[in-house]
Amino acid sequence: ICHTKTHRATAMTKKGEPHPKDALTILKNLGVRHPNQATQVLESLLEQNIITPAHIKSVLRANTPSKYANNNADVLNRYMTRHIALRFHYDGATYNGLAQNVNCPIDNSVEKLLFAAMTKTCLIEGRDTCSYSRSGRTDKGVSAFGQVVALRVRSAFPIGTFMEPEDEEKDSNGKGNERTLVQEVDLPKNHSQKMKCWVPPKPKKKKGKAGNSGSENGTEELKLVEKELTERDFAQMINNVLPPNIRVLGWSPVTDQFSARFSTKSRTYRYFFVRRDLDLDAMSRGLQLMVGRHDFRNMCKMNCEEVDNFFRVVKYGKIVKAKTMSESEGSLYEDHVLSSNDTSTEEGSDGDNDDSTDSTHRADLNRQICYFEIEGQAFLWHQIRCIASVLFMIGKKLEKPEVVNELFDVETNPGKPCYPFADDLPLVLHKCEYHNLRFGHSVENLWRTSCDLECRWEELVLSAERLKNGVAALRDEAEVHMDDVTEFVKAILEERTKKQKKWKDIFGSSQDIILPEPSNAPDGIMKWNAALDFIFKHTGCSPTGGGPTVNLHVPLMKRGRGTTYDEKVMAILADPDDGKGTKKRSRDAYENNIKQKKVSKEEGQKFYNLMAKQGGSGL
Repeated sequence: ICHTKTHRATAMTKKGEPHPKDALTILKNLGVRHPNQATQVLESLLEQNIITPAHIKSVLRANTPSKYANNNADVLNRYMTRHIALRFHYDGATYNGLAQNVNCPIDNSVEKLLFAAMTKTCLIEGRDTCSYSRSGRTDKGVSAFGQVVALRVRSAFPIGTFMEPEDEEKDSNGKGNERTLVQEVDLPKNHSQKMKCWVPPKPKKKKGKAGNSGSENGTEELKLVEKELTERDFAQMINNVLPPNIRVLGWSPVTDQFSARFSTKSRTYRYFFVRRDLDLDAMSRGLQLMVGRHDFRNMCKMNCEEVDNFFRVVKYGKIVKAKTMSESEGSLYEDHVLSSNDTSTEEGSDGDNDDSTDSTHRADLNRQICYFEIEGQAFLWHQIRCIASVLFMIGKKLEKPEVVNELFDVETNPGKPCYPFADDLPLVLHKCEYHNLRFGHSVENLWRTSCDLECRWEELVLSAERLKNGVAALRDEAEVHMDDVTEFVKAILEERTKKQKKWKDIFGSSQDIILPEPSNAPDGIMKWNAALDFIFKHTGCSPTGGGPTVNLHVPLMKRGRGTTYDEKVMAILADPDDGKGTKKRSRDAYENNIKQKKVSKEEGQKFYNLMAKQGGSGL
């Protein structure tokens, strides 16, 4: 709930108090179980800033029928509906994920805005009546460029539209047979395809008393009107009412059995990162070990209430790096090629650094933008972020690439070692591919979307360049005293030694700290750039966030373990009576998702073969 103080004008009586009926509604939505003396309780909540008038407005708006609701329903009932797939992108940095939390009045999800836009444009009546499905569910902070959803929307063709028979159906005199009623399969595939048809006229509002006009029985024969209709540009219609960080790219008609989730052939994720001192060769070797069919229970967050099979197939994985300005003709990125030297990982080389590399080139590589790309049919909860976390440990030379095989060995390591997820913001659902689906795009919509993306990119890249300029100015202009630098390094090393004493079996006994004097500071003063080189040489620390705090890396296989899958299931199936109903809900979800919905391998394969045949084309 926001804490902004605004005028308490909504849901108030003339005396300045909330209306009792509105107060009961608000307290019920806030989860208050005993709304006795509702007005006084609500007044107290407002005075303590626990809720705000803005929150009251949102709750009342959600529970008040729109004055356009009946009008929208009338509009939807006059037109045909069709099953389409939408491809769209969104910046997840400002949202709590894709999936809508229906029971939350202050939900901040992408789907909430998407449904609101389609309801406002009268494309759908509501979520429950549009046969909605989505390809992938992204979590808070995660973005998508190729997200796909499918649903039924209002077409531009009214119910009762007829079309001209085909040429081959005409008789020898050139006269056509009877007109045929337009079905969903006959509708245009895109907004630019024109179709000659006969449509019923729009109903007119009659003035005066009913029955003064028309035939004796109160009805009149409707005469069809000849028109040349085109389908709606669904992408542009929805984009007109969406925020600029959510944009529909294109659409395609699909078969009735098409599912955006189950018809998906593959999903491709990209995780962006700055190169810094990461060993790309080692990361690439670790990523290659993940290709194929493996048990990823130690590289995900186990959701035992819904999943009991943690085997997933990774089709391919690769490291991609940005080209330098002199090499960026054509493509801006290139695949990272493994060094031919098999000992590069042990020696700390990743194929791009050698003795002849100057400091300027090293600085460019240090800020080089890279990403790893991974493709598979389906992924587990937080699987990509766990993979990214493990790869970064390998790239920092804290773990060897072979640790991946140890994580896959669930017989020896049934419990997941404790390690954090990688950050959510750099993760992008890049693409969802289908066996039989081609999206159509309009030039105007792509032009507007490209303008939005270019403007957003220009704004952010200029901000990044301003920060980069500040970093460069500090390196070139700032000066520090040599003694201050050596004291700073000694403090880091002493803190590291102190922490290592707790893990003697891992780090061994500590040694005395002996630091040489910096050779490039004859008068006791040195540039900040030289000081950074000295600090990194003796501590391995660089100013990349987190401050000078020393964090020791405990090897993954020597860390504490989380609960195993069997232990989690046993906890779910334990006595559900805990007084809160939490265990009962977990047990019911497990019984429903794992036991009741479980099908045989043959039935599952038959279902997915059927889903693979579904699709359509917008071209």
